[in-house]
Amino acid sequence: MLRHVRRQRGARASLGPVVRGGWRPRWPVALGFVAAIAVGAALLEHFTGRLPFRGGLALLGLALVVAGVVLNVRARRALGPHWTGTVEVRARHALVVRGPYARVRHPIYLSGLLLATGSFLAHPSAATACIAGGLTVGLLLKTWLEERTLRDALGTEYARYAARVPALLPRLGARNVP
Repeated sequence: MLRHVRRQRGARASLGPVVRGGWRPRWPVALGFVAAIAVGAALLEHFTGRLPFRGGLALLGLALVVAGVVLNVRARRALGPHWTGTVEVRARHALVVRGPYARVRHPIYLSGLLLATGSFLAHPSAATACIAGGLTVGLLLKTWLEERTLRDALGTEYARYAARVPALLPRLGARNVP
């Protein structure tokens, strides 16, 4: 995976400079944020414990986690050099509409929601509920920001794509073809 990320770095640079978006917190801030979440979740789990365990829901949760991982890998491969951890549009940005992007506009964010929901179902506790809820709010905010950035940068091409492909939940049984 790391080798793939390194290979994509050069290809991403060939797409030109960032023309929209691109803010990323410095690594100490990001690391501190993740550490605070981990400590808070551990303390919450220690003081509140787990919710009642249900084997069937745990299996469903594990299935959602697997589906989330598979979707994430497929979506990142479809994006190729266009994938970054931040919302950004480069000078020679091209709209990706293949793979999972033919079914939903934000499959990586959908994969995060599947992972969060699956984790809660597999390990029901106040801590996983808080983490899943916080992740959901964060992903919805990032979806909104990315939508705004792509609409501004790509104009009518993105508007046509958005009109035919749903943002997060695929239309079951329907093909989203132009």
